[in-house]
Order: sequence, then C-alpha cells, then structure tokens
Amino acid sequence: MSLSRVAVLAVWVLTLIGVVVIVAVVPGVAALTWLALALPLAVVAGIVGQLAVAEQRGFVIRLSAAATGSFVLVLAGAGVALLA
Repeated sequence: MSLSRVAVLAVWVLTLIGVVVIVAVVPGVAALTWLALALPLAVVAGIVGQLAVAEQRGFVIRLSAAATGSFVLVLAGAGVALLA
C-alpha cells in the first residue's frame, strides 16, 4: 500500500477515534456540537497528511477521499448521538 493511501486511512482512523470518544463522553444531542468541530479538524488533518506525503499526482482525489470518509464517519456518529 502506498504512503498516500496510508495517509488517507490514517485520517479515517483518527476521525473514527474522535467520533467514538465524542459520542461516548458527551451526552445526547450535545455531542452534535463537538461532532461539528470534529469534521473540519479531520479535513485539516487530511490536508496536512497529504502535504506530508508530498505527492502531487492525485492530491485532490486523495484529499476528497479523506474528507468524504471523515464526513461519513461523523454522520454515523451524529446518527448515534441523536438516537441515544
């Protein structure tokens, strides 16, 4: 697996850890406020990760993949927070 894909997966894992911690620690609907902060932080982490890889070809696609995956994880966390 290439380093650029590892960077995308790392962002997804960090986002998943953040979402799980937020949903577990913050009660109920108040978790939505923190999840709204988690998504832009995940996007910034994706940008930093892709810049650290320093591979120009496919930058936008990899960054889009990192952001989209993070969005899906935060969306799932928001669904769990709303149901709890």
